[in-house]
Amino acid sequence: MSNRVLTDEQIAGFIDRGYVKLEEAFPREQALKAQDFLWDRLARRGVRKDDPGTWAAPMVHLQEGYTDDVFAACMTERLEDAIEDLVGKGRWADRGENLGWGWWPVNFALGADKPWDVPVNGWHWDGIQFRHRVTSPDQGLLLLPHFSSVVSRGGGTLVAEGSHKIVARFLAKHPEGMEISDALPQCSQEHPWLSELTQGSGVGVDRILRFMDTATTDALGTELRVVETTSEPGDVWFCHPFLYHAAAQNHSGAPRFMCNRTTPLKSPMALDRADGNYSPVELSIRQAISG
Repeated sequence: MSNRVLTDEQIAGFIDRGYVKLEEAFPREQALKAQDFLWDRLARRGVRKDDPGTWAAPMVHLQEGYTDDVFAACMTERLEDAIEDLVGKGRWADRGENLGWGWWPVNFALGADKPWDVPVNGWHWDGIQFRHRVTSPDQGLLLLPHFSSVVSRGGGTLVAEGSHKIVARFLAKHPEGMEISDALPQCSQEHPWLSELTQGSGVGVDRILRFMDTATTDALGTELRVVETTSEPGDVWFCHPFLYHAAAQNHSGAPRFMCNRTTPLKSPMALDRADGNYSPVELSIRQAISG
């Protein structure tokens, strides 16, 4: 498949690591206009931009999806083309549709009262609304669009680099499909690195050194590491639908604005295309389960 926005190097990185960051997927000024819209919604709850004294809750969830023009303008042709660079041209179900942006976990100071660390709890891949199979069309990508600057230790979502390969192998062993409530704990328990990440790494273990500063290569040659999604307004992280991720503490003192967007496909992924016209998402799965 020919790519229109992402470079060959970015595509290769996505296949191997499970994510790629696209800077200025939509204009910075548009992201900041959208942020102002969100501040207006927060003000209705008594949380005001000009008064940090009202930022009492560490996290405020705006459990809404917005179709207003300020958000519709963020779905640029550059962003749409980059999505199709990864899922395949013409295979994304929602191209050209304004279906809304949301939900919004606005991270003001989550965990700011404790030393910053790699969390034990909260690691997951998305999809409570469908039965998971290795070719499920319900979520072709997870997008993490950012509407504020996110510095290191500033609340950027943590992703487990390489974990999409573990999940692909796990789901390939369960062609009947599984609910994520069953699949997630079983997958985490079966893999030594994931088990350590999600259940605790022992007393006295430096989890930042263990999981972020040091890469681990598992028995099948998969390199694993925890990475922060730092960004500027308008940047988007494109994550493989099987990528483990978790919320992070925000020690920056600045609110983090981002949302999660799903990217459903028109039909299930195909891992045996006669013409070999595989998308990068499909290629990553094929390589994982053949390895």
